[in-house]
Parts: sequence; structure tokens; C-alpha cells
Amino acid sequence: QLRENKDKFDLSIPPVKIADDEEVTYEAVTTTLRRAVQFYSAMQTDDGHWAWEIGGPLFFTPPLIFTLYITGTLSTMLSPEHIKESLRYMYCHQ
Repeated sequence: QLRENKDKFDLSIPPVKIADDEEVTYEAVTTTLRRAVQFYSAMQTDDGHWAWEIGGPLFFTPPLIFTLYITGTLSTMLSPEHIKESLRYMYCHQ
């Protein structure tokens, strides 16, 4: 759905650059907030949901493995080979 809405991405508000020794002004903050609101409004689909990617299995797998480990049911639910592969997958994709 993001591809369908790509013409909604109007980033005509220029980004604000602030040097390390420069003071942050009200105008700089206001401009940055307007730019952010415009960007996230464009990301929102017409029906109101946010068309985000959830990171695939890494969104659900680590909490599942942690929960199974904490509750002591990891070896009951998964074979040693599944545990080894799950840990390898998470380690390689973190």
C-alpha cells in the first residue's frame, strides 16, 4: 500500500540543520515537527492504519524463545535442533 501512496510523500519542508554550538530555536523545532507530522501522515493509509513492516519472524520469535526458556518449557516445545537453529537465526539477524 505504500507504493500506491508514494505521491503523498511531499517532503518540501527543508530539513533543519543545527550545529553543535548553535542554539535550538522555536522556529527550528516547529519546522522539524511539521516535517515529521507531514511524513507520518503520508505513511498512514486511507483507512487509518500504519503500513509498517514488522521485521518478519524476528518480531515474534525472540519473545517466544525467551518465554519458553523462562517458563522451563523450551525443551518440551522445541527439539534441540530447533533450539539451535532458532538461536543461530536470531544471532545472525540481530
